[in-house]
Amino acid sequence: MKKLFIIAAMLLSLFSYGQNKDWKHISKNDIAIYSLQTVAGFADGTNQAIIHHGLGAGHPFWDQTVSWKNKYRDFDAGDKRAAFPGSKTYLVAFTDGFHLTRFVDRSATLASVVISVSDLKQYPRKDRWKVLAKKAVLSAFFNRAGFYLSYNGIFKQ
Repeated sequence: MKKLFIIAAMLLSLFSYGQNKDWKHISKNDIAIYSLQTVAGFADGTNQAIIHHGLGAGHPFWDQTVSWKNKYRDFDAGDKRAAFPGSKTYLVAFTDGFHLTRFVDRSATLASVVISVSDLKQYPRKDRWKVLAKKAVLSAFFNRAGFYLSYNGIFKQ
């Protein structure tokens, strides 16, 4: 977990830029935030397509009726040991499409929140609520746009 936090902190430094105190300005951080929110929404839409549209039916990784067994060595034969170290706990996101899309959704959302909060101090105190409101509204828009693209677009039933 410490390594993950250090890597995330190092990645955040890639998004740093000069001071711009105009709250209306779309910064590099804003682009990163809205891109991450689009990815989060797309992953959420894909997750819902797996559940409600039967996305991946018949595929061992994407079919939700059988893919949950991927975390076990041989569930059908009664072997409920982990398929690989962490497959039943901290690495469950890599066992099937359902868990992978949830992991991507939550990770992208968390990263966008961290980036969003990290650049607030560059704005005057009186404008910070405007910055937060702008980011919240645009983040919600891009998140739902990603969801719509996935659920009602690419993976439409």
